[in-house]
Amino acid sequence: MKDIKYYKAKYIIVWSEGEHKTLENGYLGVEGDTVAEFCRELPEGAPYEDLGNVAIVPGFVNMHTHPCEVYSLKSYREDIGNPNFYEGTLYDYALVMSLGERGAFLQAKLNLAEILKSGCTTALIYGGGYSRTEAEIAGQMGMRAYVGAPVRAGDRYEEQSIWYSPDGHSIVCELDEKEGFDRIDEAEQLIRDIDGTFDGRIRGIWAPTQTMYCTPDMLKEVRRRADKMDKRITIHGAEGALEFETCIRMYGKTPVELMADTGMLGEDVTVAHCLNITGQSEINMAGDKDLKLLGGSRTTVAHCPIAIARGGNTLQSFRKYQEYGVNMTIGTDTFPSDFEQEMRLAAIMGKIVDRTTFAVNAKDIFNAATINGARALGRSDLGRLEKGTKADFVVFELDNIEMSPVRDVVKNIVYSSTRHSVRDVYVDGKCVVKDGKIEGFDEKELARELQEVSEGSWGRTSQHDRFGRNVDELSPLACPKL
Repeated sequence: MKDIKYYKAKYIIVWSEGEHKTLENGYLGVEGDTVAEFCRELPEGAPYEDLGNVAIVPGFVNMHTHPCEVYSLKSYREDIGNPNFYEGTLYDYALVMSLGERGAFLQAKLNLAEILKSGCTTALIYGGGYSRTEAEIAGQMGMRAYVGAPVRAGDRYEEQSIWYSPDGHSIVCELDEKEGFDRIDEAEQLIRDIDGTFDGRIRGIWAPTQTMYCTPDMLKEVRRRADKMDKRITIHGAEGALEFETCIRMYGKTPVELMADTGMLGEDVTVAHCLNITGQSEINMAGDKDLKLLGGSRTTVAHCPIAIARGGNTLQSFRKYQEYGVNMTIGTDTFPSDFEQEMRLAAIMGKIVDRTTFAVNAKDIFNAATINGARALGRSDLGRLEKGTKADFVVFELDNIEMSPVRDVVKNIVYSSTRHSVRDVYVDGKCVVKDGKIEGFDEKELARELQEVSEGSWGRTSQHDRFGRNVDELSPLACPKL
């Protein structure tokens, strides 16, 4: 008992009898990096810290992030889209912006801080050309991360598009399978290099970029190697209507069917987005065969509501995916990487789609943010606070406009809070965010340098656009310059 430190809080969300429960005016005992117990009465003589009028909740598990590239499209890709591609931007807008190696570092540093400060003690980092950078920064910040080893049938740094439009209304595919298998070899080495680093907090995960960025044989090889290494997989799938249509034309299968046939579905797989499936209103293909494949395989879906809502779309519906047995989780994907806002929009859009408040509730979303994410990673020691789990927890300040008054902590977090409601964040029992700040993190200086790097990129936009358009032509200012 002498090695256990207790934290006193007004509310603690603990795990008991197979579900999250609210402990009021209690104590959370931590021994090293592990939860020792929770209790209502403090053991006699036990050391404790009274955190005041706060709520302690399990650390959130963010199941889809892109730290090294997340801000390169900020102030650019909003309110635009190609009508010929179902208003999508993946094929003729996304690769126009490149901030280079320094830009990747700055984005990763700022974004991982934003994620951590919103209470995400664990993040699935999708990875790309700068996966090693992301792993290093996440480890240094003290967070827990599953870092993707990227696989695509093209160059390592994604500077050359595999799928692109030469004219704004047609799509060209240049899959290089030989280069793709080189990426697979590199991905395996990356996983071996980073897996288990930073006291085991950093893990490697296979990350084929998207269903249409790899050949079927490449996806099958990823599955073979993932099984051999006992590593998990994440993939972008069924993200857009154009992807769905192209997959049907090329393979005679939906993206979900293609994933099923190539081993990209299963309890160890997380599919990012996965909204354009059979039965969805944008897809003229009736029936629930895709949902049956997803649910039957117990696949995880990382739902990122802000990113897809900004493009005028949403998941249809959160409730239905759950009913079919899909493990539903939450990811931030884009900007802002405010996990509380993602949770709120997931709940609200879930209600709107089904036109009933009962379609999805705060408990569903809180579970998606905690235990479902842990399940997706095969971790029973994350996403909950009970004896033997990792001491990953978040402290919400209750004396503020967002959280006061409090009767139901979880409802307030889902429907009212923002990342600014988070006071402290603990990973492995260590405080990595204190009073909303990360030690040694100079946000203003990093933001200033990112502005400089971004302005340089905006000035080079015409060199990369197929029609030589500058950034203001591609993305007109909301308020034109005077």
